[in-house]
Amino acid sequence: MRRTALALLLVACGGGSPAGADASTDAGVEASPEAAAPDAADAQSNPGTLAAKYPGDVGLANDPAVVWAENFEEGAVDAVTARYESHANPPGMSLEADVPAKSSGTASMRMTSSGDGANATDLYKELSPGWDEWYVRWYVKYEPGAIAWHHVGTWFGGYDPATSYPNPQAGLKPNGDDRFALAIEPVFDVGTGAARFDTYDYWMQMHSWMDQPQGNTAYYGNALVHQNDFTLDEGSWVCLEVHAKLNVDLASGSGAVLEIWKNDALVQRFDDAGPMGYWIKDKFCPQGADGTECTDYPAPFDTILDQQERSVGALDLDYFWPQNYVTQAGTTAWVEYDDMVIATARIGCIQ
Repeated sequence: MRRTALALLLVACGGGSPAGADASTDAGVEASPEAAAPDAADAQSNPGTLAAKYPGDVGLANDPAVVWAENFEEGAVDAVTARYESHANPPGMSLEADVPAKSSGTASMRMTSSGDGANATDLYKELSPGWDEWYVRWYVKYEPGAIAWHHVGTWFGGYDPATSYPNPQAGLKPNGDDRFALAIEPVFDVGTGAARFDTYDYWMQMHSWMDQPQGNTAYYGNALVHQNDFTLDEGSWVCLEVHAKLNVDLASGSGAVLEIWKNDALVQRFDDAGPMGYWIKDKFCPQGADGTECTDYPAPFDTILDQQERSVGALDLDYFWPQNYVTQAGTTAWVEYDDMVIATARIGCIQ
């Protein structure tokens, strides 16, 4: 049975007890309904968000709306990995004394991968039974240097049945009763020093890069944003947040919502009302898109994005997967993550 936003948010996950965490550090923890919010007068900006209630994120992990939180204050890499169902390449992980502005923490997680060695460094958390709606916020810093990034970002979504390890099935379109994935990662202009974020999403209504889809390589993650100012800002901490509400009508995309923020500024929102757009193979170009991958191929804005992620209610949001996956030969690159939160209410950037 899946949980809704009004359900009790203590998650019964294998190994879910926070290693090395206590109330004084707010190290990554699963939800607890017992913490009281600070006075509303503490909110400095962006009122109504969880971050506004908890300056510096102090105490935020214990808010009843929080499903999962991780700020890497466990003190050792093995204490971090112990909280996840699976992980890859612990030698490529290190805790760094480099944190986002206003963060109350003292450490972030650096993941280093190599095109000539350990390609994948990641953490995978199963959170089941799942939810119909999540807000996911994380801070990320990419190593500067015009690196040809591959899959270096945060993925989340659902499997039915839930799994204790990632199983993206690259190249294959989901059926609607098996899996879906939502991701933000470097997609365009990689290797130029001006790389841009976009989505890399898999779901039952995704489109193929092929004119006539065939074989087991016909479908790769779809990009939906296409904005020139949605940049990685390499070498700087960036606050990203995604709101995903799954389709309520299992026979259509009705009721689904997808919102994306960068540094608390709304980048894009998709819902039943729009925006209107058009498809160029595996790219959906909404009104306002200014990336050349869209503007070089103008077409009428006559389509609303079909966000039917699922055809069965048992498929819901139940996993979280930050990763660094590098494949270019001769390349070793790091990415840092910190202050990662999943909740059933808008989180916002740290205040």
